[in-house]
Amino acid sequence: MKRKVLIAAGGTGGHLLPAQQLAALLQEQGIEVVFAGYKLDRSPYFQREKFRFEEVASAPLREKGWVRACLRGVWQAVRVLFRERPCAVVGFGSYHAAPILLAAALLGKKLILYEPNLVMGKVNRLLAPFAKKIAVQFPGKRSKKFVPIPLFPWTCPKPVDPKTARRELGLEPEKQTILVFGGSQGASFFNEKIPAVASALGTVQIIHLAGSEEAAKLVRSLYAEQGISAVVKAFESNMPLAYSAADFAICRSGAGTMAELIRWSVPALLIPYPYAADDHQRHNAEFLSQLGGAMTLLQSHAAEKAIVKKIQAADWTSMKLALRLLEEQNRNRMEFAALVNSL
Repeated sequence: MKRKVLIAAGGTGGHLLPAQQLAALLQEQGIEVVFAGYKLDRSPYFQREKFRFEEVASAPLREKGWVRACLRGVWQAVRVLFRERPCAVVGFGSYHAAPILLAAALLGKKLILYEPNLVMGKVNRLLAPFAKKIAVQFPGKRSKKFVPIPLFPWTCPKPVDPKTARRELGLEPEKQTILVFGGSQGASFFNEKIPAVASALGTVQIIHLAGSEEAAKLVRSLYAEQGISAVVKAFESNMPLAYSAADFAICRSGAGTMAELIRWSVPALLIPYPYAADDHQRHNAEFLSQLGGAMTLLQSHAAEKAIVKKIQAADWTSMKLALRLLEEQNRNRMEFAALVNSL
């Protein structure tokens, strides 16, 4: 009988992108995969045409009626689990997946959690006692339950030569290039600050991801006013190309960004998103800074002059070397798909 794994995920791309990459890897090994989560039927990050899924009710803790929604979701999830009978359930955190994970714990299913941050999220903290294994990107706690896995993304295209990448993006191939992005939630601060920072630096060109088409138009005009060469987009579908083109990055410090900076060896000035749950981005940033691969500057201290000063004082070569050493250590870890398949 074909093995089946249920993946509990939903919410932002930070949850759904790694969940779908794991699903694809499991499918390559002949394992059937079904998703369950809240709002999968409308999420812009979920490939509904590629993966079978079950919609399960949930609600954020701060929302009125969350208890009723969560209980309804647990009941729906129990029915899904009895119908699908997966050999294991893999959880990717967030309230979108909480009812499925609670139901799996109640039914005694083999439960595997994915925790990409230094600070464990609320849902993972709640379910950790019931988990068989917890897959982590950045080892913190040490026990047999916590298994370090390779940094996301788990399938990477080969790096493009920096000069070639810059040409493809319409930039000068020889000029120092800074990549700027803040995601959908944290981009506005960079949109306001970085054009003036780039002007003060003077000798750089910019790849700037502004978070929306409307913001991109405004940011594009700000660079033009400063006389700075810049490629400005709302988002970049080919991030490996952008990382390959970059000598340095100014960005937030979500788990996915941290892993990508290491995978492509791009030194960075990390300005943690100050409203992230449990201040987890600050912990992520400080971790990478302590290892020499980045610098951290809190947003409350990130005036334009402070950003310029940090970048000018950075030893980009040493930071790049530290990131390459981290990537070397990363290669010997157990693959996530292999961990799931082993239980």
